[in-house]
Amino acid sequence: MEHTAKQEMKAKPCCCMALVGVLVIVFAWWKVLWGAIALTVLGVVIILKELVRQCCCSSTCKTKNDN
Repeated sequence: MEHTAKQEMKAKPCCCMALVGVLVIVFAWWKVLWGAIALTVLGVVIILKELVRQCCCSSTCKTKNDN
């Protein structure tokens, strides 16, 4: 029973955050004038997602097993 409770508490991955992670890497290496602004905006998106504790793109990230 304890094992089931741990599985329920585990958060499902958010596929949109994978895209944000890729963008962070791209803007960290790509030298453009507005790169710092882009990294700041992406950082704010990550912080807000963590505060909300919910996938921001739940309709996009649904798998075949989700109902």
